Amino acid sequence: MNWRATLSGVLALLAADGAPARDLGTGDFDWHATLVTERSEGLHQLQLSQDALLAARQPGLRDLRIFNANGEALPVAYLPAAAPAEAGHGPPVALRMAPLPGSPQARDRALADYALRLVRDRDRTLLEIGPAPAGATASESNEPGGYLLDLRSLKDTQGELQLHFSADAPDYANAVTISGSDDLVAWRPLASGPLVRNRQLGETVIERASFGLSHPPAFARVLWPPGAGPRLDAASFRELVAAPVTPAPRTPLQLVALKDGGWLVDLPVGLPLTRIAIHAPLPNQAMRVDVLCPQFYAALPSRRHLLHELSDRTAPQPWFKCIGGLPVYRAERSGEWVENPPFAIPGRPAQLQVRVVDPKDYRGPPPNIEAEWRPVRLAFLARAPGPYELAVGHEAAEQGPTLNLIELLSHDDPAGTHLPSAQVGHAAPADGTLAAMRAQQSARSEQRWRWSLWAVLLLAVAALAALAWQLAQSMRRS
Repeated sequence: MNWRATLSGVLALLAADGAPARDLGTGDFDWHATLVTERSEGLHQLQLSQDALLAARQPGLRDLRIFNANGEALPVAYLPAAAPAEAGHGPPVALRMAPLPGSPQARDRALADYALRLVRDRDRTLLEIGPAPAGATASESNEPGGYLLDLRSLKDTQGELQLHFSADAPDYANAVTISGSDDLVAWRPLASGPLVRNRQLGETVIERASFGLSHPPAFARVLWPPGAGPRLDAASFRELVAAPVTPAPRTPLQLVALKDGGWLVDLPVGLPLTRIAIHAPLPNQAMRVDVLCPQFYAALPSRRHLLHELSDRTAPQPWFKCIGGLPVYRAERSGEWVENPPFAIPGRPAQLQVRVVDPKDYRGPPPNIEAEWRPVRLAFLARAPGPYELAVGHEAAEQGPTLNLIELLSHDDPAGTHLPSAQVGHAAPADGTLAAMRAQQSARSEQRWRWSLWAVLLLAVAALAALAWQLAQSMRRS
């Protein structure tokens, strides 16, 4: 029948009107930048900048894309955080060392002689430790039974003691004990372990001649069992240096003053927050603030409605006090400025409220609030042709192509730190007009889709009514 064909055509037109017309391209996003890669193709790593994170419009950076010159979206995956840097050792410091006799009696006499020469006064300690003078013998067999080390310049440090074999030293393997003393009379154990020198085939030499020392005293002695001793010609100490700690990046947050007191804080949806820092606006100022978080599943207005909606709203809002009585201060203490530490917020809210506990006692500018966030690294599979474009910022974008890194990353580099790097070469600034036009277009599409859905439902009801009427006529004629 003609009405059936007409109905089918109307439904097809409505479905075509509501369906997406094309895939997303670089120009559909608020922020995009050209990438400079080390290689033309293959797996690359990229650390996102603050601008890219602030341009995101969806949680979890679902609206992030990397396109090639053909407009194809490339597979992307987020890399795990790299392992923190480990503590290292500083440059070796040469130690003065003197041989000790092999027999215990002669060794005790030599240490007692050194102790007699240890003169202490208010300004300095006089004692010279060095190699045995020419023609002197360390013991009856001309073989030293140990060494006395001078650690006075490294006292109370922490690090590693290294014993160095002579270049022509024979193979050696035995246990040594290291003791320490401040006066060369009373000794206490510091470390013990194997001392090994093993020459393999060719020129490869395996040595085990390092011992960890924690807060050593002024002097140390190295002893080994009677017999053939190691041929050592030097000793050094490497101090343990703490690993450098890179401070977490921070981003200032936007505040909106509320009519009923306090400030509304907008948290960027794409920023991986770790902590929030509230700074007192004036020096030598202290106050207490309450931090309010939105209730779970609370429907909050979008960011573009902050100024003309939330600042004028006085009705009760779905907020609860997630942090109460937080101290905020900035004071000078003996020439040094001290501030309150950052704090962690529960969950991942989109907005916060900050209110002074005693607002009648506070007359001043709003506090400065910063977001501390975690750097984001991702890996993408570059496929020619280039150049490659990074695009972020689309409220209606679906999840893009993903990449499984389990089999692509090597076992010795699970964080992908050795992958070729990609850098942002040229970034286009965020276009607020484009974002507003896209929001209006999205609203119009949503309204058009809503009317289309109602039209489809009405046509479906009409079609069912027509079928029922036709069935009733057929039954009446029969």
